[in-house]
Amino acid sequence: MPLNVSYTLTIDDAPAPTEVIAAIREIEVEDHADMADMLRLRLAVAVREDGSGWTVLDESLVDRLTKLRVNVVVGSQVSQPLIEAYVTETRTEFSNRPGESTLEVLAMDPTVLMNLEEKIRAWPDMADSDIAGVIFGEYGFGTQVEQTQPTRQELDRTIMQRGTDIQFLRGLARRNGYECYVELNSDSGQVEGHFHRPRVDETHQGVLSVNLGTATNVNRFNGRYDMLCPVMAQANNVEINDQADQSADIGEGSLENLGDQAATSQTQPRRVLLSNTGLSETGELETYAQAVVDRSAFAIRAEGELSTVTYRNILRAKRPVNVRGAGRQFSGTYYVEKVLHRIRGEGYTQEFTLRRNALGITGRESFVEDQALTS
Repeated sequence: MPLNVSYTLTIDDAPAPTEVIAAIREIEVEDHADMADMLRLRLAVAVREDGSGWTVLDESLVDRLTKLRVNVVVGSQVSQPLIEAYVTETRTEFSNRPGESTLEVLAMDPTVLMNLEEKIRAWPDMADSDIAGVIFGEYGFGTQVEQTQPTRQELDRTIMQRGTDIQFLRGLARRNGYECYVELNSDSGQVEGHFHRPRVDETHQGVLSVNLGTATNVNRFNGRYDMLCPVMAQANNVEINDQADQSADIGEGSLENLGDQAATSQTQPRRVLLSNTGLSETGELETYAQAVVDRSAFAIRAEGELSTVTYRNILRAKRPVNVRGAGRQFSGTYYVEKVLHRIRGEGYTQEFTLRRNALGITGRESFVEDQALTS
């Protein structure tokens, strides 16, 4: 039975006009763990029959920061919000060949609103996570914020912001080993700001099956292990008040291993010396060094294309997924880094990029009894 895929597009919270829907040739959404999510609409435009102007293009439907939203229904699944984004650019290609003139509309997720104004402001007596909660709240976003330490006292030091809100928050997130992004809540459809460690231990969102006969739902899968990527990290500094030496030396990752063989090696490890951290307490140096080690440990990567027809759902970034049928090294749980969704006349494809910090399977995966993995 063929898979039914449908979508809805709203413009400033109103359904897109019929002529706009009819003109859409392709919708492309990039869902990314480390960068802003992006939306691209490709529409056909043409000279009107009476020669008075151009269809769609002259309607002025999308101005600077016009809000667009795409929801998708795959098969029998409920409607799922794919992206809410704000127009940042349009590109028009005029062709003298009938039917080949196009309008491209580019839009960025709500972090674009957090990147419009550079600011200089102080954040006294607050932990990094408290700052994140306040800034997200200023934009009316819900929050998914994980607590950080320490709370810096104004008498000792004050955190200063110099830059846009999203630049500032991503800097705070990076030094804590956190992710910082904004996305739609799949249940409520509301915009939420996220500031927390990668949620690698969540329940996996599905199973990608590679070369498993009729169970196969992956058209293409490539695995890569960069053996020199993982590092041990060392940082040193001097405490401001008493000039005491402060140091941190981190050799193991703190995130849950997604396989049974950790990527970080204790034999002839690669060691990096961290400098210009701006941190002077051992605890903060350790947090920073741990973040560097954790990021570097994601040395096993995979790329491929998902068959939406057989997967029958949407694959989302920033969540775990299980892979089977890719051999003992590359089967197991991965964290989804990026998904490129393409919806066009011939179907719906999803290209993915995955990463993990260990090889092999742990025995906790829901598909360990599959003979393709145990034989």
